[in-house]
Amino acid sequence: MKWSWLTSVATGVATGLAVLAFARTIQAQGAAAPSGRVACVNVIRILNEYQKQKDLIEELSARQEKLQAENNERRAKLDTLDAEISALDRDDPTLVTRMREMLAMQVDYKNWGEMAQLNMAREFGLWSVRNYRDILKVVEDIARRDGYDLVFYKGELEAVSTDPEAIQEQIRRLQVLYANPAVDVTQIVLDKLNTDYRAQPKRPMLEAP
Repeated sequence: MKWSWLTSVATGVATGLAVLAFARTIQAQGAAAPSGRVACVNVIRILNEYQKQKDLIEELSARQEKLQAENNERRAKLDTLDAEISALDRDDPTLVTRMREMLAMQVDYKNWGEMAQLNMAREFGLWSVRNYRDILKVVEDIARRDGYDLVFYKGELEAVSTDPEAIQEQIRRLQVLYANPAVDVTQIVLDKLNTDYRAQPKRPMLEAP
């Protein structure tokens, strides 16, 4: 059932009175009343420029290169064995044994590849969550220090696809349509994150393969 305009007005007045009463209660208890100050942060830009995230991606790239080298070595051994089996006479007594060896190597190769990729994805996922929590902590510290009551996520439309549905989904995810540059604290957050990170001893983030 649709509400009448009178019902809407009455509800708005009641809500306003409740908020006012809550604010007075906070003041009576000695807590600071909300200032109404807001800020915004471009999280994607921070993740792209956070040195810790950059180091993580660099480690992942190095790990990927090692895995690719090992993959090439395993693939070469399989190709060599396959060529040897193809060259054998069908009546060769070692044929069955070599074919079983080939099958075992193929299974091991497949399992190794899948496990390596799963481990890479798992570690990257875990560190992405940790880095995001770093951002949340710094945002909270800066908000408390500078008196912001709300900090919004500020995204940007990236035309990475011409698919209308993909574009509409990007638009739906944008939470802030306009923000005065004065309330954009992205650079402040980024500077604090990088300063804190660079002040710590540098250690590998990924587990040893």
